[in-house]
Amino acid sequence: MDSFFPPHFTTRPPTLDDADLVAAFMNAYQTAQGEPPDMTPEEVRRDWVGADLAEGALLVFDAAGDLAAFVDTINRRYVQLTLYIFVLPQADADQLWRGLIRWGEAWLAERMHLAPAGERITIQHFQVASEVRGRGILEEMGYVNVRTHYVMAAHLGEPVPAPAWPDGLGVRSFVPGQDDRALFEAGEEAFQDIWNRPPSTFERWMEPTHEPNFDPTLWFLAIDEESGAVAAVCLCALVAGRGEVDVVGVRRPWRKRGLGLALLRHALGEFQRRGVREAGLNVDGSSLTGAPRLYGRAGFTITKSVFRFEKEVRAGEK
Repeated sequence: MDSFFPPHFTTRPPTLDDADLVAAFMNAYQTAQGEPPDMTPEEVRRDWVGADLAEGALLVFDAAGDLAAFVDTINRRYVQLTLYIFVLPQADADQLWRGLIRWGEAWLAERMHLAPAGERITIQHFQVASEVRGRGILEEMGYVNVRTHYVMAAHLGEPVPAPAWPDGLGVRSFVPGQDDRALFEAGEEAFQDIWNRPPSTFERWMEPTHEPNFDPTLWFLAIDEESGAVAAVCLCALVAGRGEVDVVGVRRPWRKRGLGLALLRHALGEFQRRGVREAGLNVDGSSLTGAPRLYGRAGFTITKSVFRFEKEVRAGEK
């Protein structure tokens, strides 16, 4: 493992006990990028729920024992491996970047036989616009910038407009043990139009329900009153006092009726009732369903651009 890095660096996988260390590292990284530091140990632990840290993440320490770099991964059925690499500015930064990129490629090469036969296999990286060094090295190593994503925020100082629910549709909160399968099926159907997204699993959808601070009252389901079907979902959370809109999805038969906007206003109104001053989300800037425009109408503005780099490891069968 250490062969990917200069000899004076050491590596190990993180454990849950490293949440404070990683949060402090991420805040130092954000500061170095000219961004306000906003990472908390709570958010790190939330990101790690359901993760196999021993296999899918790595800490890199310098000769003084300080954390110099970090990589985390999301593995989608071995057909799409996403790496999140963070390297603090230092003399060996380029070598650390290349080492972590190669580590990810080796990780997938060892496991790609587990991918479904005939499916296209890719590795992807997300990098903020300010990470010029990392983006340049990715391009040198054959990665292509294929998409721009936006980090967006809504400030809740002014009253949130009341949601206007389409006729025949209402909203309620998720009931664990009752709505699990219906939420999964509705979410997967709604996400069929997300560009380059492999199908997910029931278990991955349910991972947030295992978080210590999971609040099912912030998982909102739009219900068709006639059929009882879940027409749309808006899955939210409170993280360190900030509202997070993790998932918004409307199934095709219920689109173009204002349901997505109604759900967002319902969620933001609930955040405001709880004293939350800001909410955030991430979105594909070229969403096929026009999600950035929807979020703009709900009061969100772009705060950061994130570039998505991709390399094809195996072509899919036609």
